[in-house]
Amino acid sequence: MNTYQKITEEVSVDHMIEVASGLAKWERLSGSIEEYEAFLWLEKQYQAYGYETRLIRHDAYISLPVSCCFSVNGKEIHAQTHSMVPSGQAKGELVFCENTGTIKNTDCAGKIVLTRGRAVYEPVAAAKTKGALGVIFIQEGVIRECIPSASWGSPAPSDWQYLPSIPSASILDDDGDKLIQRLEAGEHLTAELSAVTDTSWRKIPLLVADLKASGETDEFVMFTGHVDSWYYGAIDNGTANAAQMEVARLAALHKEEMKRNFRIVHFSGHSHGRYAGSAWYADNFWEDLHANCVVNINADSLGGRNAEDIIHSIIMPETKDLAVEIVKRQTGETFEGVRCGRLGDQSFWNVGVSCAFASFSRQKKKLLPSGKTGFERGNAELGSWWHTPADLPEYIDADNLLRDGRIYAEYVMTFLTEAVLPLNFRRTVTDIAEKLEDWNKMAGEAFDLSPSVEKAGKLEKICADFYEAQMPDEKRNKTLLKLARILVPLDFTRGDIYSNEPARAIDAVPSLSAVRQLADPETSPEMKMSLKVELRRKTNYVNDSLNRAAKLLLTSMG
Repeated sequence: MNTYQKITEEVSVDHMIEVASGLAKWERLSGSIEEYEAFLWLEKQYQAYGYETRLIRHDAYISLPVSCCFSVNGKEIHAQTHSMVPSGQAKGELVFCENTGTIKNTDCAGKIVLTRGRAVYEPVAAAKTKGALGVIFIQEGVIRECIPSASWGSPAPSDWQYLPSIPSASILDDDGDKLIQRLEAGEHLTAELSAVTDTSWRKIPLLVADLKASGETDEFVMFTGHVDSWYYGAIDNGTANAAQMEVARLAALHKEEMKRNFRIVHFSGHSHGRYAGSAWYADNFWEDLHANCVVNINADSLGGRNAEDIIHSIIMPETKDLAVEIVKRQTGETFEGVRCGRLGDQSFWNVGVSCAFASFSRQKKKLLPSGKTGFERGNAELGSWWHTPADLPEYIDADNLLRDGRIYAEYVMTFLTEAVLPLNFRRTVTDIAEKLEDWNKMAGEAFDLSPSVEKAGKLEKICADFYEAQMPDEKRNKTLLKLARILVPLDFTRGDIYSNEPARAIDAVPSLSAVRQLADPETSPEMKMSLKVELRRKTNYVNDSLNRAAKLLLTSMG
C-alpha cells in the first residue's frame, strides 16, 4: 500500500499548539456565545487557507449542569450533577449497590442508590426500574463531567426512554467510602439530593469547510471533530481541532495532488447533547454522505501528557491496514485497534460510511497494588485532566501532539491522494463471517444460522478474487463505496440505515443479538418462539446483505 509519507515532514507542532491554546481562551459549552466565537474564529482560519465554509446553526437538545446539593443525615457532602439529569429532588434511605448487576438484584423502592463508577445510563436505568428515587455515583480521585443518557443525539419520540428520569449526581471516593463503611456497620442513612440542570432545545453551531480537488468529483474524505468542551478543553477537544486545521493547511498546499475533495466538519453538542451535532449532520446530509463520503476520520483528545498508548484507538476492519502501516513506519509500534463501539462522534455507521479513530492516544494502563491492571487513582484513559477544569494547555505534550498529528496527516492525505481507496473489505467480510459462526454456535439447535455462515464463507472467496482482479481504478473505487454501504451497516447496526443506534454496548452483526436471549435457559418457551420470529426476519436481512455484496463484486469482475 502506498502512503503519502512526505507530509509528515511538513507538520508543524507549533501551529497546532497555537490553535489549541487559542481555542482554550473560550469555555465552549454547547450553544453558548463563547462557543460560537470559537466557531467564527475557526471559520476565518479555513477561509484564509482557501476553503469554502458553511457555518450552520441547528436545533439540538442540550443539557448543562447548574447546581447540586447532596446531604446524608443532614450533613452536606460535595456533589456534582450531570448533563441530561432531570432537575428535581429526592429523599430516601441510602442503599449501597456495588454495580449495575447488584442494583438489578436489590429492592431499591423509595431509596437512593449509592454505587461506584462514572455516571452512565445503565445503572440509572436499572435503579429506576427497581424503584429508586435517585442515584449517587462514587468517582475515584476526581469528579468528571458525565452524561448518563443513551439517546444518540437529540431524541426522537422513541429515544426519550434512553434519557434518565430520576436525579443523579457524583461524589468523591473519599466521601463515598466513608458512607459505605457506615452502611456496612448497620447505620441507617437518610440521603437528600437536589439537582438542577439547564436542559432544553436550543441552537448550536456546526462548521463545514470544503476544499475541492483539482479534478471534477463529488466524492470526499471527511475529517471530523467536536469543538464544544467541558471547561476550556485544551486537549478535549482543542488539540484534535488543531490537528484538523493543520491537516487542512497542508492539504491546501497539496491541492493539485488530491484525487478527492476534502471536507472538515466541526460539531457542537458532543459533550452536552450526546453527539447531537454529528447525529444532526448524519440526518440532514444523509443523501450526500451516502452517495459521496469515502471515509470518516475522527479526532478526539490528541497529544496529551503521558499519552503513550497509540495502538488501541477504535477502527473498522477495512480501515485498519492503513493505520497499521503508518503507525509502524512512523513509530515502530504495532497498531492493534479495537472494534468500534458506541462512543465518540461515530454517527455515520448507519449511512454506510467506513470510519477510523476517535480518541487516538491514551494513558497506558499499569499494574495496580490491587493486582488489577488499570489507571492509578485520579487518572483516566484520556488523562487526569479529562472532563475536569484541569483540561488546560499545560497538559499538552508537544512531542506527543507532533506524533499524533503526523499519523493523522499521513492517514488523511493517503485517502485524499491514492488512486485506489485504501479500504480492505476482506477484513470486514472475515469479521462478519467469524461473528456469524459465533452466533450459530450460540443458537445451537434452537435456530439454524448455517446458511448465513455458508454465504459469508462464499463472500470471503469472492472478495479475495475481487482484490486480485484487474479493473480500472475508478470502477474499483465505485465498487468499494457501494460495498461499504452494504457491509458497514451489516457489521455495526441492526439494519436501520436511517437512524443511529442508542449509545449503548452493541454486538458485532447486532441484527442477530436476539440469539443471546434465545440461548438463555431462563427465557420462557413462549418468548423463545417470538424470538425465532424476530430472528427469521433479521436473518433475511443478513442473507440479503451477503447476497447483494456477492452480486456487486461478481458484477464488477464480470
